[in-house]
Amino acid sequence: MASPTSQLIQTFVKTIAVDIKLYQELLRLLQEQASIYLTFDSEALNSNIAKQMPILNQLGTHATERSLCMRKLHLPTNEQSVQRIFNALPAKLNVQARAQWNTLEGLIKQCQTFNQRNGQSSAAFHELMSQLKHPVQHTYEEHTF
Repeated sequence: MASPTSQLIQTFVKTIAVDIKLYQELLRLLQEQASIYLTFDSEALNSNIAKQMPILNQLGTHATERSLCMRKLHLPTNEQSVQRIFNALPAKLNVQARAQWNTLEGLIKQCQTFNQRNGQSSAAFHELMSQLKHPVQHTYEEHTF
């Protein structure tokens, strides 16, 4: 039976591989969402967002799990501690875990970029809809009351 320390390290590393798949799916959905904003299809947008929610919940759970593993290992939750965990792995696993970690970081950045763009598109969409529904009267026309 593995020691509690090695079990914590295994849990930490396993969640990285799972999260890579989840972030790949999230990235696909965020890219799809960007296209949906251009079509003004609210049903497709709601469906897309509904698909994102369980992924985001699972990613949050895994991030919490990794933080908990680090705390149980008496490590601060920072990049240096992640590197210490990887250093504790055998050489082959060390290389693989670092590569996965780098992949995960890259996917997170891509998702953040798309999410920010989608947020800007959403704000622009809501502004446009507001202007269409409630046009501002900035004219000097005579009004008859």
